Amino acid sequence: MGYCTNSDVSMRLGLDAAQRDRANSRLVSVIRRAGIEIDQEFRDYGRDPPSSFTASTTLNGAISAGDTTITLTSPTGFTTAGTGNIDGDTFKWTGKSTNDLTGVTGVDFAHSNGATVEQGEFANVIRETCADLAASIYLEDESMFHQTGGDPVRSNVLRMRATAELKRLAHLGTVD
Repeated sequence: MGYCTNSDVSMRLGLDAAQRDRANSRLVSVIRRAGIEIDQEFRDYGRDPPSSFTASTTLNGAISAGDTTITLTSPTGFTTAGTGNIDGDTFKWTGKSTNDLTGVTGVDFAHSNGATVEQGEFANVIRETCADLAASIYLEDESMFHQTGGDPVRSNVLRMRATAELKRLAHLGTVD
């Protein structure tokens, strides 16, 4: 599993479902290349690459800032203790009981029932960064090999945004 999906990159590129299907193999390739760049950036800063595996589910009930228990729809894949995020709001937990993450700290905002919960401190940020980077690679390839259809300005903006975010994450080792 990569850091992002074909769907994530397709959204950046503005591809509809049919275009995404036709570009599937190219999307897989640029996602793989983006993953290599992400891994290398972390290694350049002496850090282990972030995990590309993330457990993901939704909230089973709303939570408020400061809550110490989070009830999940399904805890499958979540470890007994760890870090996670809800729509980019990073938190930690120290225990897991049935569908509850317990000993939760760091929830800074209220979140509604059904909000996405992911294991992994950077899961949301890395996915967005990967999508930007992969889309820029796709557009760079497009402008390199075709006379028309490339978009170097958009590619540069995506590349600069992804690279700046990636360097910050790799250097600091956190989203906070």
